[in-house]
Order: sequence, then C-alpha cells, then structure tokens
Amino acid sequence: MANFQNEREQLAQLEVLFQQKEFADGLVQVEALLIHFPASIQLRFLKFKFLRELHKTGEALQLLREMHAMFGDNILVLKELADLHFQQQQYPESLLYYKKLLFLDSFNSQAQERVKQIQGMLQAGVADKLADTQVEYRPAAAPPRAAKAAMPAGPEILTLETGQPPQITIDLEGGPPARDAAPAAAAPAAPKGDALPFETESAAELYFKQGLYQEALAIYKNLFEKTGRTDFFLKIKAILMLLRTDRNNRVVERLQKFLQLIQERGSPSV
Repeated sequence: MANFQNEREQLAQLEVLFQQKEFADGLVQVEALLIHFPASIQLRFLKFKFLRELHKTGEALQLLREMHAMFGDNILVLKELADLHFQQQQYPESLLYYKKLLFLDSFNSQAQERVKQIQGMLQAGVADKLADTQVEYRPAAAPPRAAKAAMPAGPEILTLETGQPPQITIDLEGGPPARDAAPAAAAPAAPKGDALPFETESAAELYFKQGLYQEALAIYKNLFEKTGRTDFFLKIKAILMLLRTDRNNRVVERLQKFLQLIQERGSPSV
C-alpha cells in the first residue's frame, strides 16, 4: 500500500510538471521512477507524453510498441500508436491499429473516420500512379522479307483495358499484321503459376488495383530481388499488411455474427 501511495504521489507531481510544460525535467524524473515501478503503465504513458512533447518521435514510438507488447491491446496505447503512425505517414500500420481500436471500441467515431480516410488514401495513391503509367502498343513498321522469318510467332504485349494480349497475328509469308482475328486464332492466355510473364511495375500496380494482391505481391517480390529498391520492399510490406488485415476482419465478422446469434437466442431458461 505504501508503494502504491508513493506511486500516486509521484504521478501527481509529474502531472504538475506536464501542465507547467517542464517536459525535459519531467522526462528525467519519470525515467528515474520507472526503475522502482517498471510495471506501471501510468508512468510509462506519462513518459510517452513527455517524449511526444519533446518531439522525440522515434523513442516515443518504440515505447508505445513496448507497452503494447507488455499490456496487450490497451485502448489508450492503440490510439496513440494509430495516431503516431498516421502522423508519420505510415498508413498501413496506422490502419491496422485503428481497426484493432474499433474492435475494442466499435463506437469510436474518430477511429471510424480515420479508417475510411486511410483506405481512401491508399486506393487513391495506387490509382494516381496508374494514371501516370500507361502501356502503349506501337505496331512496328513492316520489316524486309528477309527479316520476317526471325520474328516471334506473336507479340507479348499486355493491354491495360483487357489484361490479355491483343488479338494480332503475323503472316510469316508476307502481308500486313491482321487485327481482331477469330477467337480460335487468338494468342494463348498467359500461363498460371508462380512465373508471371509480365513482371513489370505497371503490371503489379494493375493487379493491385484489381484486388489481385497475391499476383501483385509475387511481382513486387521478384522486382525487389532483382533491383533491391526500397520502394518495392515498402509495397511488399503494405500488401502483406493488407492481407493480414483482411484476414483479421473476417475473424472479427465471424465473431460478431456469433455474438449476435447468441444475443438473439437469449439465455436458456432453467
């Protein structure tokens, strides 16, 4: 009881320092107190507030993650994690914590608005980038007859409109390319499997926009292995986060339906 009373008194003094905007002094004192009260979530949360006001964002984020690991899905910790990731423009991580917060507090209007906002921003970002990236088909000029025999049997060009190769055949014996051929003469569809024939950033973005996350993920992984570009790694991380969030949402929906079913049936009479 004495330790508890002492902790309460120290918390009150720290709150006074926070109100007086003595953030540096408050941080020094709270770190000293945490040596004696390492399991105090109140002291750790006060330390986070001092770090935040001192603009030590990296340390503040690390402390929040430690608190989340120690104390589980605490509503206050989840809210600060979601807000801080949002301020750092780490939108997939922010979305994950906001959805966890909504699972515990489904009537939190701020979290509801942020979830809609982030989802719109993620979708708009992909759409804007796709608008600047177009795959253009330019039919080549008719080559000399001697060179025609060396040409491939059909072009491997993917159109954004249909996602399939254009219906074009090339006459090896001469004559112009024939468009809109009969379906029987169309080029075969792209093979399904681990190897994707059009492993370009534009194709990955197209798959992502169409909701084909696994296909987009496979291309981005291949591009990252070949180039080592950081933006490809970040896109891989974002897609994995979205896939994980979708799985969590399905679990939440099933739990909510189960709870609703229990409530509709009511308690069994004795």
